[in-house]
Amino acid sequence: MPNILLASKTTVPQTGKQVIERERLNAILHQSTAKLIVVQAPAGYGKTTLLSSWFQQLETTVAWYTVDQTDNDPIRYWKYLIQAIGHSLQPEASSRIDSILHAQPQLPLEYLVDSLLNELSLSTEKVHIMIDDYHHIYNVTIHQTMTRLIDFLPEHCFIYLTSRSTISLPIAKWRLNHCLLEIGVEHLLFTYEEAKVFYKNLNKQLNAKELQRVFEITEGWATGLQLTNLAGFRNVDDKEFRENNSYVIHYLMNEVFSKLAPPLQIFLLYTSLLEQLTADTCNVLTNRTDAQLVLLELDQQGLFISRVEAKEQVFRYHNLFREALCQELSNRFTQHDILNLYEKAAVALYNNGSFLSAIELALSGNLFIYAEQWIQEHLVTFLSCGHSSSYVKWIDTFLSNGYEVHPELMVMYAYTLAALHNLEDAYQTILNLEQKHRSNQWMNKSEYASAVDDFLGVKAYVFVMKNGDLSQAGEFIRQRLERNPVGSKWDAIFIQYNQTEPMLFRTNIGSRGKLLSDEQAMSFFAKFRTGKFKNLSMTGYSYGVRAEKLYEWNQFAELSIELEEAIRSGHQFQDAGLLVPMYILKSKIAVLKEQYIVAQGVLDHAIETVNEQHWIDSIRVMKALLFLREHNLVQAEQELTKIKENVYKDSPFYLLVKARYLLMTGHLLAAQQLIIHVQSQAQQQEQLSTRIEATILLAICLAEQGQADEALRSLHQAVKLAEPYQYIRTFMDEPQTYALLKKYAVIRQQSSEKEWREVSMSYVEHLLESAQKHKQISPLASLTTREQEMFSLLSEGASNKEIAEQLFLSEGTVRVYLSGIYSKLGVKNRAQAILLNTLE
Repeated sequence: MPNILLASKTTVPQTGKQVIERERLNAILHQSTAKLIVVQAPAGYGKTTLLSSWFQQLETTVAWYTVDQTDNDPIRYWKYLIQAIGHSLQPEASSRIDSILHAQPQLPLEYLVDSLLNELSLSTEKVHIMIDDYHHIYNVTIHQTMTRLIDFLPEHCFIYLTSRSTISLPIAKWRLNHCLLEIGVEHLLFTYEEAKVFYKNLNKQLNAKELQRVFEITEGWATGLQLTNLAGFRNVDDKEFRENNSYVIHYLMNEVFSKLAPPLQIFLLYTSLLEQLTADTCNVLTNRTDAQLVLLELDQQGLFISRVEAKEQVFRYHNLFREALCQELSNRFTQHDILNLYEKAAVALYNNGSFLSAIELALSGNLFIYAEQWIQEHLVTFLSCGHSSSYVKWIDTFLSNGYEVHPELMVMYAYTLAALHNLEDAYQTILNLEQKHRSNQWMNKSEYASAVDDFLGVKAYVFVMKNGDLSQAGEFIRQRLERNPVGSKWDAIFIQYNQTEPMLFRTNIGSRGKLLSDEQAMSFFAKFRTGKFKNLSMTGYSYGVRAEKLYEWNQFAELSIELEEAIRSGHQFQDAGLLVPMYILKSKIAVLKEQYIVAQGVLDHAIETVNEQHWIDSIRVMKALLFLREHNLVQAEQELTKIKENVYKDSPFYLLVKARYLLMTGHLLAAQQLIIHVQSQAQQQEQLSTRIEATILLAICLAEQGQADEALRSLHQAVKLAEPYQYIRTFMDEPQTYALLKKYAVIRQQSSEKEWREVSMSYVEHLLESAQKHKQISPLASLTTREQEMFSLLSEGASNKEIAEQLFLSEGTVRVYLSGIYSKLGVKNRAQAILLNTLE
């Protein structure tokens, strides 16, 4: 009986209206000149959809052949392929192809392929040959004849192959000959934006959080996105969303899992407990010795497995595939059997040194005794290596399951919450531990002595971080020292007290600008500067905070010692949260000495010292501020444009420097808006140092607009905020403040209004005296070395052109310099500047 060739197997499938255009993939296909295009990925990644959509765009005839399991007979395979090609050619060519196909006796396959190649070479049009689902082919003869077809394919012909698994053709040879285009999983995965368009086309309105969650779960798998849409989005944030997604599970079980041999199914089920698959752990779980070969076979078959580490051959299952396997595991096996698997796997991971993975798996399997023991053994390592979020999640898992957690772990839980700036929960944990002590006296038991030592240290830390209460924290440290603690885990953990701020004043440890007296602060810090605590990270911060305070108070006798000790500690712990504020402070000190080049050099060195973009942006903002101090607007703007993190552009430090730039470029209203925004934000956050700085800048901005009364009232508010803490340099570092303070002093002396008398006159006079000293006797002393060279030539009567020639500058640059010189000297033109020099 003759073979019946199904027309549907040689018909291009139509794409639905809801299919989105994969423009980036179409671009890859469009730019390619390869004669063989291989699209390889597991089921449901959109291989067929991509190419059928692509062919529809080409508006050209395509020879399409969809392969199935019955096509492994070479004669049947080539009859289908030749029929598909024949339909795509001109009638006469099609007729000749058909005669080849039905020749009697049947022609040898090699002759058949050569005859087909000959007919293809005679075609005057491009020929696109598509063979879908080639993974069904395992017949060696078909592979050999296909190799011949591809090797001798005419230049105007193109073959497309799709496959779920690695193709048994000489791919490496064609890759080296540059005649192959490969499109894999990494290309076919939907991007976030494509997923957004996909759901939009389906009229599904997902908010950003929901879409991100779906995208993470599906990992951009096309069918996963489609089936997730069918399942609905009510529980998109819950684990149940994945576990109960029956559409996805049904698809994976029927299209992938059920078609595998039983031993391979068992391997998949047992190993589905693992987030990462290594041969050793898989062997233990499955009682096999060939897990490495099985994993490689799964990878070749494209069974929703991908490599995590190529060299070590570590693999992972796709999220949804793993969820489907886990559900099938729970359906097939008893809870007792599954618990044994969890124990087996967790212990194997731990013995192999994968401590984090072992703990995660133990918690997933409710093996809490194992998990707690392992966490205690490696607690310091985990926290020192930055696994704080994981640690909080582990303890939360214990608590949500009603497990009684060891006090030591709860103490470190409080510390970790505070370090992650979850201060309210940290404080509540401290209260819970104290309540627990009142009920069972755990702090009096000898086995918890070390935990009590840590508790007092962590309690001090939480009180400092929560409200800057150094006095109360100092009492807790005193109590801890009296206990003579030995071998405390807390002491071995590096603590970064500052994670975001360019000045320690702005942090809780710096009391958010509420400067304690030197006596108060040292009563706390002194405990860290001697004895066993002197090498703790807190000690470095004690030097850093005091250095900033001495600078603010205009006291420089001890400042350099405090600053260098803080920098030394910052390098010791590689703590950018300490180093960056100290380098910024060091640059400010250089500016006071008119050493602008030195100041910029300090900041350039700081940029080379840190890695995180946030800290680099902080330093760049400071560089911009220094350029503004020199009236170098061009370079200041350049530094501000280098800021990369959009989040950082909302920081007070950036916004206030940007406001200064706007002030100097005449954009007064824009500057005022920024300043008021920062001022309001600082008031809400109780950030005193930022609030004072912003209020001073607002006064300057109002004065520039001619609003003298409003400017003085704003200055009054700044002085009122600053007096209890004796701020000086925040006023002095703004060049325009001195003139405003003189006017303010006059108002104070003349007015009898109660409002003006909220600030003591002695503090105002102290500010004026400090400003006068800073202003110095000669205004010329404020000029930089370069400006002094230029001013000297100016005084000799040199023109702008002559100055430019002698100093190797452009005339435009000379004009910029002169503008800065006039501003510093308080004059308006060349004649006034020369007159000032003669008076000197």
